[in-house]
Amino acid sequence: MKLHILVADSGEHAAKNLNSLFSVLEDTDFAISKYTASLNEAVGLVLSRQYDILLCINRAPEYIAAKLLRLTGGNERRIPAIIISEQDDSQRMRECFLLGAIDFLSEPIPPEDLISALMRAASMIHEQLIESEYRTAAEQALAALPQSEDLQPILEKLSAFLQKMEHQTATVELAADYFGFNRDYFGRYFKSKFCMTFGDFYKRFQIGYARRLLETGQFKVLEVSRLLGFSTPDYFTRVFRKYTGCVPSVVKKQTDGRPPQQPPEA
Repeated sequence: MKLHILVADSGEHAAKNLNSLFSVLEDTDFAISKYTASLNEAVGLVLSRQYDILLCINRAPEYIAAKLLRLTGGNERRIPAIIISEQDDSQRMRECFLLGAIDFLSEPIPPEDLISALMRAASMIHEQLIESEYRTAAEQALAALPQSEDLQPILEKLSAFLQKMEHQTATVELAADYFGFNRDYFGRYFKSKFCMTFGDFYKRFQIGYARRLLETGQFKVLEVSRLLGFSTPDYFTRVFRKYTGCVPSVVKKQTDGRPPQQPPEA
């Protein structure tokens, strides 16, 4: 899946060297999807979250990079910003880094440096998506359980357990230990409270999480299978089909329909 880049430039040198950027990005996982020479429009587009990466070309006399970063700084999950400067400018570089830019490149830019910066942005995007979708999937899984005042302390402890397990696969043994019970008692306890086994609850949560990741369009089926700790992609597919009625590749294909973007007019 391509990551979509928003290019923001100053009006005086609109689209300068844009064709060279398209050439560098050819046959990569990155695509320039929107070009704007308007600071106001750029602010709106960044805040809209329609794009994955901001590439801001910082040229005289406007030098819009710091202004753009400052105007979008209230956005908790602003898209990763890479600044391209027409000159080596340490003062503006420092300002941009303090405002949240992830890289500052001076022209002329070696293609490998630009790709390296974009790869760092892609890594950041994936990490943010994983964290966000995990939290949301956990909230949805907990909300699907029976809710009552008596169950609230258990639900809160279960929520804390899922947060703790974000970077590893939970087991009944780990859950029982977290709750301070032995495995057999915890199994009976959980089922008496929620009318399902912990294993069934956790699988439902995992598949909900997997579906959310696939629907972002940023993860392949194999990546999701590995991320969730399934022993093989085939086993992941069987479990996914059991809980959703379809295979994960179907969900993935439904997210791959964004039309390819054409280079803007220079």
